[in-house]
Amino acid sequence: MHDPAQRCRRKADVQYIPRKFRHSRRMKKFFRGKKVSIQQILSNLLQKKQLEPYITHLRFPRYKNLAENLRVDFTHPITALVGQNGTNKSSILRALYGAPGYNNLGNLWFSTSIDPIEEGDGAPNCFIYGYNNPEAKKNTEVLKSRISKEEDPDYWEPSRPIARYGMQPFRRGLEVAPAGGTRTRWKNIRKNVEYIDFRSQLSAFDKFFYYGQVRSHGNDLKEKKEYIRARSVRLKAAIESKSKSVKWHGERIINSENLLLSADQVEKVSEILGREYTEIALIRHSYYSQDGYTARMKAANLQYTEAFAGSGEFSVVALVYTVDKAPQASLILLDEPEVSLHPGAQERLMTYMAEAVKKMKHQVVLSTHSPAIVRNLPPDAIKLLMLDPASGKVILPKQSSLPEEAFFYLGEPPAGKLMVVVEDRLATALVEKVLQAEGEAFSQLFKVVYYPGGASSMWTHYAPSYAAETRKNVLFLLDGDQFASAIPNADDIPRAKNDKLADIIKAFTGCSVDFPIDGGKNGGDQDQLIAAQRRFIQWASSYVRFLPDANPEAFVWNNMNRQRQEGEKPLTNAKKKFEQYTKDALGAKKFVDVNSDDIFSVQRIALATIPDDHPDLLGIRSILNAFAQQK
Repeated sequence: MHDPAQRCRRKADVQYIPRKFRHSRRMKKFFRGKKVSIQQILSNLLQKKQLEPYITHLRFPRYKNLAENLRVDFTHPITALVGQNGTNKSSILRALYGAPGYNNLGNLWFSTSIDPIEEGDGAPNCFIYGYNNPEAKKNTEVLKSRISKEEDPDYWEPSRPIARYGMQPFRRGLEVAPAGGTRTRWKNIRKNVEYIDFRSQLSAFDKFFYYGQVRSHGNDLKEKKEYIRARSVRLKAAIESKSKSVKWHGERIINSENLLLSADQVEKVSEILGREYTEIALIRHSYYSQDGYTARMKAANLQYTEAFAGSGEFSVVALVYTVDKAPQASLILLDEPEVSLHPGAQERLMTYMAEAVKKMKHQVVLSTHSPAIVRNLPPDAIKLLMLDPASGKVILPKQSSLPEEAFFYLGEPPAGKLMVVVEDRLATALVEKVLQAEGEAFSQLFKVVYYPGGASSMWTHYAPSYAAETRKNVLFLLDGDQFASAIPNADDIPRAKNDKLADIIKAFTGCSVDFPIDGGKNGGDQDQLIAAQRRFIQWASSYVRFLPDANPEAFVWNNMNRQRQEGEKPLTNAKKKFEQYTKDALGAKKFVDVNSDDIFSVQRIALATIPDDHPDLLGIRSILNAFAQQK
């Protein structure tokens, strides 16, 4: 479970189910040697309520530049807020910081003379969070509002539920508080919060050298250099002594933090950064005139502090130290954790966070601009924030986005298109209509093509090749009238029926499919043939689906906006109908023929009159979403 070699793989978020469990009677049929990702394990922990207390959602009736009533659901233990600059990702993290207990958001967001916080309309800035209230035994919501007090104009405190925000107000004059609440509101969630802003994660050296001042001396770099040299002698002595207290012009060790990271923590830092460290010392001190951390790393024959290390090294040391000492079920907030880390280290950082959630039952929410951070997350963990061009407000169009959609909005095009193969031009237009309704990013993931020869050619010529290659980026989306029988899962076909595999294939394809094997059809390698047939069935069960109607012409004819005759029944073959409809649309005489291009143009116009939320179109969208997620 904690094999270092396994954790260092590029796909390190995948681990195998132990053989004994995999072959138990209950799980044998399901797993059959499959892999279960760490993200699936985390989802199961959340579903079984093993991460409580857990914030289930945030709502923003009025908050910064977020659209009114914007909602973020946390349906996965790790949530990534993705979006361009200016989409208030950090602001949402800060709201989460201010949710538990009496944490004051005003410590992170406050007004000044040059940056006042505008309230307006008599309604203060506020946000609402929900959590599973163990005493009330249900999900309850807490409203936190910015209340201007004389001693603190930026104080945020819990407020009474407000009906116009979709909350159920408490009945006034309650004599007994309900379980999980007071007489006026539900209780706050109790949860430790760790907020790490990687853009401002500076070491003691960086804080002083780049931003500090030398008291009673000059303030140029030469003076700073001499100051650091003089103080570093005492800092080195403190590190090597491991003392928890050093009195020198006052206390120099802050909060008694002067320690060596454990062997496990050193290993974790090594794995993330891809470099083998033998020892890491960490001290919180004020030798450089202000509160800051110094990390001293040992690797091979080298020994150095953050003064010589990259900023990414120090950030990872600080992260591992902070997360490892956080109490169980903490809320971990990471603001742009990719800063100063290359993509490989970013992916390994996410593997480390997933393991931390699994072990310590944390909830993690992060903001990012990096495709590598979200690459292995499930869609419901990715929240794609966007600016509405009409209102200028930040919106969250949907609660689930594929990683590739996030890549698109972050400026990284998909590495390769997913191919959807259909039977003709109208089917192509139908699928493209569904894709376009999902937005530019989603539609850009796909290339829709049709192959000459129809379904029989696709089954006999293309599908065997794709199955042999185990292609995962191709989906056959056939007309509904091609559905002859359900495509079975190859694993469910007993070995005793190996001699019936050709018949099983013919049953769902409607044709005989040949497979090239050594020795030819007569007297060929039967084991090779059986393997090819089973591989074909397995591929088809995963990557062949059907349109909801008999064919695209029938779907468009039966659902487009047109004048209908009384008692008209749905058609399964509308080719002739569209030929006459095209003549009428073009004003052509009876003796004038219309060609396929004319008919197709009219069909596309008719297709556009069908609403995007038609149930059959939504069914196609579900097929495409499932394909994109399983590829």
